Amino acid sequence: MFKTAFVAVEDVPSSADKLYEYLIPDGISSQAVPGAVCTVPFGRGDHRRVGFILKVLESDDVSRSELKQLISVRNGDEAELFFNDLTLSLITYIRDKTFCSWFDASKLVLPSGYTKNSGVVCEKTVKLNDVSAVGGNEKQKKLIELLREKGELSLCRITDEFGMSRASVCTLEKKGIVSYGKIEVYSDPTKAYTEGVKEDKSPIMLSDEQSKAYSEITKLRNSGKTHLLYGVTGSGKTLVYIKLIDDVLADGKSAILLIPEISLTFQIVRRLISRYGDQLAVLHSALTERERYDASRLIALGKKRVVVGTRSAVFAPVKDLGIIIIDEEQENTYKSEMNPRYSAIDTAAFIALKSNSLLLLASATPSFESFYRAESGRITKSTLTQRFNGQPLPEIIVADMHNEVMAGNRSIYSSVLLREIEKNIKSGEQSILFLNRRGYNSFVSCLSCGEPVKCPYCGIALSYHKNANRLMCHYCSYSTDVPKHCDKCGSELIRYKGAGTQKAEDELLRIFPELRIQRMDADTVTGKTDRDDILNSVKNHECDVLLGTQMITKGLDFSNVTLVGVLMADMSLYSSDFRAYEKTFSLITQVVGRAGRAEKHGRAVVQTFSPTHRVLKYSFNQDYEAFYNNEMALRRSLVYPPYCDLCQAVFVAPTEEQAFSGAEKFIEMVSTEMEGANLPVRIIKPKPTSVPMVDGRYRVRTLIRCKDVFAQREIFRKIYIEFSKDKECKEIQMTLDMNPAVVY
Repeated sequence: MFKTAFVAVEDVPSSADKLYEYLIPDGISSQAVPGAVCTVPFGRGDHRRVGFILKVLESDDVSRSELKQLISVRNGDEAELFFNDLTLSLITYIRDKTFCSWFDASKLVLPSGYTKNSGVVCEKTVKLNDVSAVGGNEKQKKLIELLREKGELSLCRITDEFGMSRASVCTLEKKGIVSYGKIEVYSDPTKAYTEGVKEDKSPIMLSDEQSKAYSEITKLRNSGKTHLLYGVTGSGKTLVYIKLIDDVLADGKSAILLIPEISLTFQIVRRLISRYGDQLAVLHSALTERERYDASRLIALGKKRVVVGTRSAVFAPVKDLGIIIIDEEQENTYKSEMNPRYSAIDTAAFIALKSNSLLLLASATPSFESFYRAESGRITKSTLTQRFNGQPLPEIIVADMHNEVMAGNRSIYSSVLLREIEKNIKSGEQSILFLNRRGYNSFVSCLSCGEPVKCPYCGIALSYHKNANRLMCHYCSYSTDVPKHCDKCGSELIRYKGAGTQKAEDELLRIFPELRIQRMDADTVTGKTDRDDILNSVKNHECDVLLGTQMITKGLDFSNVTLVGVLMADMSLYSSDFRAYEKTFSLITQVVGRAGRAEKHGRAVVQTFSPTHRVLKYSFNQDYEAFYNNEMALRRSLVYPPYCDLCQAVFVAPTEEQAFSGAEKFIEMVSTEMEGANLPVRIIKPKPTSVPMVDGRYRVRTLIRCKDVFAQREIFRKIYIEFSKDKECKEIQMTLDMNPAVVY
């Protein structure tokens, strides 16, 4: 009888991607279990490659003894913690949905750092064997008293915290008075959130509207179904989450809460840690690999029952899952733009179905796809129409920037917004200002010919950063000195145009020199604790104005913030993405909702050059359903999601001509394969992407309106493999993304 392992091997070409079978040598048989990491010989040269064992079979087929053998195995002892039938189903699901390899799917689903870590870090401990023992000298007596009082202690703590010598411990150990042991040591990133947090396990009091929603959701527990909680900003959705998590824990089950941005962990983790304490785990990309691995292990052991994190936390290896909650479910960040290009929402729905748990989607501005599914009865829905504290939604004040310019105001700030900021300064209330562009100037261009200074690798205009006195690319981080003359025409007339958060901060300080401003963007949030430090200063009333990019638009809840200013409301209206209007409505609705969330009345000043634009008017009225109905009529007539699915194919090549030829080749292959397939397909002609280059190579994309079903994906996978093998396309890189969050 032979034992063989089916292995997902790293760096396998898409045309050869499969599970490879290897013979398991007797010496490592006990460690070679599903989920273990292994090293295998691969290819003609038997190059060493890392792999994941996904299946183990026994066979008496003698021919299998000729298979190549596994070289080594590690993590075998840990594998059963992280690998089960659901894990294998998830890996298969991710590979099928995202066109990635078996290895990439396995690496995504299993804990971060799993291929490197083996087991946990252990620390040496000291415990007292005889409580009546008496030491020989004062140091030994003191150590015995310490152990009698504290119980078993780590050796490091004895020497570092209590100042005892290792010699005293060694002497007592030789006498048999104490003995050594060991404990597992885990990193705990939640400690960073505990300062000043008091335990709060008081009963959750819900309003009538919240109670109705809670009751509707509770009926669906253990069903494997999906439910949408649609509630206006400030309606108390988080209280409903907590009540549901309480119920799940009371049943001995676990909960996962996904949030769209790392910046939101500060408030939600502080709120939850006061209630769940050591049962809470945090998972996001700002943690070290060791922190994420330790958290995953504690979750798998059942010691952490509530998981809060960003997109990848959907793969947390929880025991007995009861509910997955996805807050602000409409956000782009729940869909990965990197391989594997998975959707956390679709993945959560798959997990909920397989584990008979419940998926709760929640937002004040649900994605059209989720709201459409609710309206058509494919999922259920609850609605919260009122703010939890009874306060009205913020008053909207529209600042027409055309009028400001005509009146001679060339500033970023309208006179209306400055007046409202001044009111807040005098009343001691705080303000949030939103500008979704960092840097000082948006671009630098030649006054003579109008040519902007572009990134040589991405082809987009570089932004000027005053602090560094350099031009920077916000896509690839390329930077350069400000040119003294135009490369195109030689003119020395260089002009600076547009405004970013740096300029907005400078202008505001020039007008209000004593103002305490915290700027929150990718330039100020570089360290591990920067986000939390900035938000902590707002919470403690140590700043008057929080100025930032999209990371401040959602999830923040500060009682003293009564004013929100949107500096350039039109900015996202005119992108090439068919969701531009939907995203603009959501962005403005969400950021406006940060004002007046407690007892004080809130106002929002929205600056725009298009005050009569229908999308802005809907957002000013906070009328999601009217906006949804209006926009869906257009989506239906054009056959865009949610009335179809969308596959985005991107082609990257040394020249734009080659990229276009790759797109045309792909379209030809799709047309050929779809003949007689009885699957609806509509192809949208190729065009350069919004960022036309990457690493100096040109990018072109085409869109295919289709149905996201297995048969269609298999056709796309077949074409993908054939395209990668085509000699004419050897210099062209192609990626496929089903239902992308961003259309380039």
